[in-house]
Amino acid sequence: MIKIILIGAGGHSRSCVDVIKSQKKFKISFLVDKTNETNETNEKIKTILESDFLTTDKLNKKNLLISVGQLNNGKLRKKIFAFYKNKGCNFPTIKSKFSYISSSSIIDEGTIIMHKAFINSNTNIGRNCIINTGAIIEHDVIIGNNVHIAPGAIVLGGCIIKDNVFIGSGTVVKQNTTIGKNLILPSGEYFKK
Repeated sequence: MIKIILIGAGGHSRSCVDVIKSQKKFKISFLVDKTNETNETNEKIKTILESDFLTTDKLNKKNLLISVGQLNNGKLRKKIFAFYKNKGCNFPTIKSKFSYISSSSIIDEGTIIMHKAFINSNTNIGRNCIINTGAIIEHDVIIGNNVHIAPGAIVLGGCIIKDNVFIGSGTVVKQNTTIGKNLILPSGEYFKK
């Protein structure tokens, strides 16, 4: 199995651990966080302080996943991703075995596709994104970098979602709509152009 390190040990990381375990491709070495609180997963996974990680580990070629959640725009995740990318780290794409991803879709590095997500044909998803539990991304959608599509959100065909966007749970984005950079779409809304 390929070793991977998760950056962030909060609530979102617990879901990431579950997805990674379902994929049976990666073995989680440890979690990195600003505090060294224990990550409460089914299996205890060691958490080390970010300050210790940065001073004791050689980062070049390490496989990482940013497991910090995104409750607003993606600027924090973008900053963390860029920092570790500049250190020479790799960011595999993580895909739940319980999701559906069309073979004609492209998913960039560091993106995680959570359980029961549905990615339809000819979709392009950028780097360092979260496509959360049960989200539906329909055909011909373009999603930028550092985007979080929350649980149960639906992005209909032909939409363009630009960088650092957060789309709340249960939100529907009408077909052929463009959502500009850094926007937060609240939960349970219906958006159209």
